[in-house]
Amino acid sequence: MIYGILLESARYGVCEVYGQAIWKRIVQELNFEHESFTTLGRYDETLIEKIAECLAEILHEGGPDLYMQFFGECFVKFFTNYGYDKILRVAGRHFRDFLHSIDQLHDSTRFSFPKMKSPLFHVTDEDDNGAILHYKSKRRGFQRYIVGQLKECSTRFFKEDIFVRIQDDISSNEYTHIIFRVDFNNFMARSMERRLMQGPKLPDVTSTTFFKVFPFGILLDPQMRICHLGHSIKNVFPSDTLLIGRHLEDVFRLIRPDILLEWNRVLSYGRHIVFVIESRIPLRPSQSKNMKKSGSGNPQIRLKGQMKLMEAWNMIVFLCHPVLTTTEEMLSVGLFLHDLNFYDGSSEILIAGMQHARSLQAAIDKQHAWITKLQSSKLELQEWRSKGRRLLYSMMPRHIAQMLQEGVLANSICESHKLLTVLFAYSIDFKDVIQKLDPQQIVESINATVNAFDQCSEHFDVFKVETKADSSYMAVAGIQDRSIQPHRRESTTSQSTTYSLSIADDLANEMKNPLGLNHAEIVCGLALELVKSSKRVINPVTKQPFRVKFGFHSGPAVGGIVGAKNYQYCLFGDTINTASRITTTGEPGRVHISDTSYALLRDSQYFETQHRGKTELKGKGTSETYWLIGPTPAYTSLIDQDQYDIDDEEPSGLSYQQTTKAENNAPRSFADTSPNGHLAPVPRTPVKSNINKRPSLSGSQCPFSGHKIGIEPFGM
Repeated sequence: MIYGILLESARYGVCEVYGQAIWKRIVQELNFEHESFTTLGRYDETLIEKIAECLAEILHEGGPDLYMQFFGECFVKFFTNYGYDKILRVAGRHFRDFLHSIDQLHDSTRFSFPKMKSPLFHVTDEDDNGAILHYKSKRRGFQRYIVGQLKECSTRFFKEDIFVRIQDDISSNEYTHIIFRVDFNNFMARSMERRLMQGPKLPDVTSTTFFKVFPFGILLDPQMRICHLGHSIKNVFPSDTLLIGRHLEDVFRLIRPDILLEWNRVLSYGRHIVFVIESRIPLRPSQSKNMKKSGSGNPQIRLKGQMKLMEAWNMIVFLCHPVLTTTEEMLSVGLFLHDLNFYDGSSEILIAGMQHARSLQAAIDKQHAWITKLQSSKLELQEWRSKGRRLLYSMMPRHIAQMLQEGVLANSICESHKLLTVLFAYSIDFKDVIQKLDPQQIVESINATVNAFDQCSEHFDVFKVETKADSSYMAVAGIQDRSIQPHRRESTTSQSTTYSLSIADDLANEMKNPLGLNHAEIVCGLALELVKSSKRVINPVTKQPFRVKFGFHSGPAVGGIVGAKNYQYCLFGDTINTASRITTTGEPGRVHISDTSYALLRDSQYFETQHRGKTELKGKGTSETYWLIGPTPAYTSLIDQDQYDIDDEEPSGLSYQQTTKAENNAPRSFADTSPNGHLAPVPRTPVKSNINKRPSLSGSQCPFSGHKIGIEPFGM
């Protein structure tokens, strides 16, 4: 696991250099839940490599290693926003000093990132032209990331141009171990170190004096056995515990670095690596009453410091101090202020930490609470955006919605359609309802009809244009096939955002026409569903189903956004008028078709039509018209192949295929007609089709209020 600050720095770099659109594509390709990361959050360590691979595939400019190095540079730039650059600026006068201090810098961030498993860095050899740097980590694939960090730190903080190459890779199954050769001007730094080492010759210090100065020192022989302990360490163990002569690992556990506790390895790492050890054996029982009340058992002491070679003694001394954060922890291990080193500020740091511990913990708790709240808010925002998009799609065609989101002025949108199909459904009983029902019943009756029709149309790739005051229902097919047009005048108040990009992707995923039907065939499928649904809506006056005429016509039209406040997409042209005439000259319960629509259906293998003859259209003269009879077996069999998709969409209730099969086995079907030539009403369960599916507004529930929208037929 890695902290989110690494991923957030990568996101920052991609957006800064390549733009928000590229990051949006990465988010969608990798299916991230959110577009950003919390800096203190914990994430899968492979994510940053996946981001690099995805960026390489998108840009086609180099491989993943190039972008891992880029992310390393971005990390250094990013964390300067959090003040960590101040730590790096005081790491040393020269870049060489920085290399020697990397491990100590990692250790200093343990309070901000307590669960961080930092890698090990140590310099083994150096000359006037550079140094050999060892990198060891349990993570894989971060070597180029390290190169980017080193280059950016040298340029930003030390004004030094460096060259980094991988000299050797001695990784194992457990660790990544890379040896870097870092070339830079190291002459001045080494010259200064040589001058500082030319000090006066003083008498040797006795061991008694040495351990008075270092009360927490531990002396080790070449076999890593304990030869002597400072008095402050001795006091934390029971007086009868044998310590001298035992191997260090028998008494202490090595926490950091993760290496074998051997003489040569300790000498190799000890010059610039922070060592941390923890007691294995029981400590002296605490005499504090508070600790006894709290029930704290098996306390452990943790020591932190540096391993130094004492050449005159041929021994290694561990110069360390206890890692303490609270008074309770101090009392639990049996230490007091008198036991601490006065010269290194340990006691002052501990006392200051006690004073600020409570306020710091409160701030940390508050930050974690805000992080949790932020995650919840992001999920809620994503949910509301999805609901808003779906509502917008229901109000206007998808390409128009995308243009508005990208900042195109609404009233500048005007387009011509060479060919589309317009469907009308007209209730001839509406006047009777108006005269005999009160206003509330009228609204409920109209609402029952519209909801029943909407339930059908939302499963076809059509756009519902409007519902008029005379209870006529209008839907159009062919508009949704149009892709987004080039930008016209751009609004000065709207800006293109990544949100508009998500619209295009959602639309590409949700708008489908799996059978490849033309728009006249799509309207045929919808019209047949509307006929069936109309049988479910009962007229409260006559107690019989509403008598509804259906008809459609194909032709050209002009569309655009009308209004400056409440936007509405409207269609204009003779095609709309002709479609209305075709509908009014039809018969209740049947689908009337114009000659131009019939031309699109003449060779269709999915629907059957019947010639009606010449029909007088008001203001247009006579015209050849046709009846839509029903679907062919080919259409039904294709729907049967999609059975599993529909079952997933609607686990409960009858599917479209099931009802179609039932109709084919019933005494009457689409092709069965009554003696007067009308389609005989066949009571049936509401059906749903997966053909030419459009996005639903959330079933029968309002996406904003959450209230259920009633779709039960009025009067049933």
